[in-house]
Amino acid sequence: MCGGVVKGFWEEAAGLKYVQVDPDEASTDTPVIIAIHGRGADATDLASLAQEIGPEQYRWILPQGPRPVNVGMGYMGWAWYELDEHQAETVVDSRDKLATFVDYVLAELNAPREKSIILGFSQGSVMAMHVGLSSEKPFAGVVVMSGHLPAAEALIPILPERRDRSVLMVHGTEDPTLTIDRGRRVREILEAGGLKPEYHEFRMGHQITPESLAVVRDYIVRTAPPAP
Repeated sequence: MCGGVVKGFWEEAAGLKYVQVDPDEASTDTPVIIAIHGRGADATDLASLAQEIGPEQYRWILPQGPRPVNVGMGYMGWAWYELDEHQAETVVDSRDKLATFVDYVLAELNAPREKSIILGFSQGSVMAMHVGLSSEKPFAGVVVMSGHLPAAEALIPILPERRDRSVLMVHGTEDPTLTIDRGRRVREILEAGGLKPEYHEFRMGHQITPESLAVVRDYIVRTAPPAP
């Protein structure tokens, strides 16, 4: 996967496969964005965001979910957790796997967590919240796109200790997959814990639109500015 100034390659670390997308001139000062896909996709699903948001300013790490899922037509995708009675325990299991992966990758890149962004779409946003807010050391920002919060009980008790964390939420008012009330409920949970998430609603479905992406881009540049 190559295009323009971005170059992507597959790797594996801490039990997870991932794609790394680097600008032509990356250094230890290049901020890192960890972008986490949704159910049924793979690690490349959010790679286009690198081109849209900052192909020359950011290094992108795109982990792949550990759970295979049959999405039909002979295609196998990947998920982070199950949708059955084992949902909560599989959320926590993937959170732990992903947290270990993030620790390893950031250490290998010598990248400060406080200058890194963790973001996700749908199931990926669940992982971004669980990893980003359970981390003892803060990320520069946590981006939640079209998400909800299963296994909230694993996160709620520590939220008062995370009041300084920066969180951006975007959600579609016409989302048929994770309806807007579920996004609003996440906002309520975070605010009840003392956080002040930056929250935006858009007239869209379960998707990323140019309008929502512009808000995400602005947030990333504000919270993790490109290296001079």
